[in-house]
Amino acid sequence: MTFHTPGNTKTTWVNCKISALANEHLSNSAELSNRSKKCEAELRLEDHLRRFESISSVGNVTERKK
Repeated sequence: MTFHTPGNTKTTWVNCKISALANEHLSNSAELSNRSKKCEAELRLEDHLRRFESISSVGNVTERKK
């Protein structure tokens, strides 16, 4: 499953470490949405980056101007 802007066919791989708590939340979310953890993480990262311009800490974000 790939989420990108129409016409934008370039993709890249990102690997990162997450906390045990974040992994638990990701696993639960993936199960509830019937997606794999990989697809859930990809969708959530794509959504976050489209909606927020910056983040200084968890919960402290600057929304992207529309």
